[in-house]
Amino acid sequence: MKLAVMTRSTALFRLICQCFESDGAQCTRFSDEVVFARAIYRDDYAAILIDAETGMNPMRPVLARRSCYADRRAPLIVVGAHEDRASIVDLFDAGADDIVLCPINSAELVLRVHLAVRRFQPQQTAETADRLECGPYLLDRRTCTVWVDDEPVRLTSREFAIAWLVFSCPGEYVSRRQIAGAVWSSSEDIVGRTLEQHIYKLRKKLSLNGSHDVRLRTMYAHGYRIELEVEKNVRDLREAPRRQAVAVTPASAKMEMAVEMSMEAQDVLSTIASRCTQAESVAATAQVDGFTLHGTSSRAELHAANSETALSARAWTAADCADVLAVCTPPTGPRVLSCAVGEPVHRRGNSH
Repeated sequence: MKLAVMTRSTALFRLICQCFESDGAQCTRFSDEVVFARAIYRDDYAAILIDAETGMNPMRPVLARRSCYADRRAPLIVVGAHEDRASIVDLFDAGADDIVLCPINSAELVLRVHLAVRRFQPQQTAETADRLECGPYLLDRRTCTVWVDDEPVRLTSREFAIAWLVFSCPGEYVSRRQIAGAVWSSSEDIVGRTLEQHIYKLRKKLSLNGSHDVRLRTMYAHGYRIELEVEKNVRDLREAPRRQAVAVTPASAKMEMAVEMSMEAQDVLSTIASRCTQAESVAATAQVDGFTLHGTSSRAELHAANSETALSARAWTAADCADVLAVCTPPTGPRVLSCAVGEPVHRRGNSH
C-alpha cells in the first residue's frame, strides 16, 4: 500500500510511518504543493494524507485538480484537525473524505485510513456533481463540453479544466499560480505564456466578452475571474419609469394641453347653461305677471363636441364668455319689465 503524505512536520511523518509499518505500507513525504499534485496525478496511491496545519484551501493544486478533473482515485484524509464544528465542515467542503482529530491517536489513524480505502470506490460521481451552471453556461466535465445557450462547445482537457476553475467561483479571482498548479502541476513561471494562450482561446470559444452577460476579466497580479453582468432588459425595465417621467414628447404635450383646454371649455359651458336655466326661471316668473324680461328671448344652445356645428364654430375668447355670463346672470336689484308695447315700467308694488 502506497501513501502520499503532505506535511512539513518531520515528527508527524515519522508517526504515520510507524502506524503503517506493520502493514508494509510505503509512505512518501511531500512538502511542495506542485510536486505533490504532480506525483498524485502520475502515481497510484491508496490514500492521500494531508497535514491540517498546511491548510485546506479549495484552490490548492491537489484539491483543485481533484475538482476540475474529477480525479478521485484515492481517498483524502486530513490529519491533525482541530475539534471545531465550523472547521470540520470547511474541511469536508474543501474535499476531505475523512478527518483525524488532534491529538492524533495511532489506532484511530490506522482505522480511518483503512476504512476510507475500503469504502472508496473510484466510480463516476453523480450527474449533478459533474455539472456546473453559471448564467447561460453549463459545464459538463464528463465530456469536457460547455453548453452556451443550449449550443455545445468542445474544449480540450486543459481548456475545460481552466474553465471549471474560474466558473466554480464567479466574482472571485483565480491566480495564475493556482491555475498552473492545478492544470499543469507546474509553476507559474514555466507555463506563463502557454496559460495566456489557453485563456485567449477560452475567451474566444465561449464568447466571454459580455455578449452572453458573462465576461472573463483579467487583472494584473490577481488573475482571472468570471463576472456576471445585469441583463439589458432588466436595466431597461428599471429605467423606463424614470425616462417616462423625465422625457415628454411634443406630441404628448400638445395632447395634454388640448385635453386641459377642452375640460376648461366644458366647465365654462356648464356654468353658462346653469345661468341660462336661472334666467329662464326668472322669465317664467315674470310671464305670470304678464310681462317679458329683456334679453331672454334668445337661449344658449349646446352642441356635441364632434358635431359639424361645434367643429366649424369660432373659438371662444375670454371676452365672449364674460358677455354671455353678463347676459345670463339675473339682476340682483329691482327687475325692469316691459309691457306689450315695449315701454319700461316698474314692478307692482313700487311707488313710481
